[in-house]
Amino acid sequence: MRPLRLARQALPRLALPRLALAGLALASALALGPACSGKDPYNPGQTLGIFHVTGKLTSNACAGPGGAPDPWEFEVKLSRDGTTLYWIQGGLPVQGHLDAKNHALLQSSGTTELRAGNTQAKVSGCSLTRTDSLDATLGKDSPVTTFTGSLSYAYTPTAESDCSDQLAVAGGGWASLPCDIAYTITATKTDKTKLTY
Repeated sequence: MRPLRLARQALPRLALPRLALAGLALASALALGPACSGKDPYNPGQTLGIFHVTGKLTSNACAGPGGAPDPWEFEVKLSRDGTTLYWIQGGLPVQGHLDAKNHALLQSSGTTELRAGNTQAKVSGCSLTRTDSLDATLGKDSPVTTFTGSLSYAYTPTAESDCSDQLAVAGGGWASLPCDIAYTITATKTDKTKLTY
């Protein structure tokens, strides 16, 4: 699922869904730790279930009309281990602290190079850091069958980047940079036992 329909140079699949945008070194470190403890790093905690999520676009400064799906529907697996909530969607899970009111904030960020620089031509590259944030509250029912919240994506060029050629006015796919996309979300537990991609 791609929340943005931008130019071919747009960032890879958004990770919330699929929050994990971390680099290889971080992924390796996370994979090694749980592997040594005998736990599956891709399926931590006790499964709460697979949820069908519907997102309603509330703001979009990154792409023009039609550039971000509205509504946006996808599925995600949630797990819990004590006060830790896990969002699982194919890659390494993203986790956040679940408070006494069943509320959690999960965040992930990573940087992707859209265009390499050229030192001989004195042209800066263009790399974007994307920060994904999920602010969710689980339903009060037990077992949990719903959750609600907000999902947002912030795109920011790195300090050394020149991304002006990526803007729509220059023929690129981005309406503006830096920019944000935000959704309100509602989710209902499905009867599925396996997440499909």
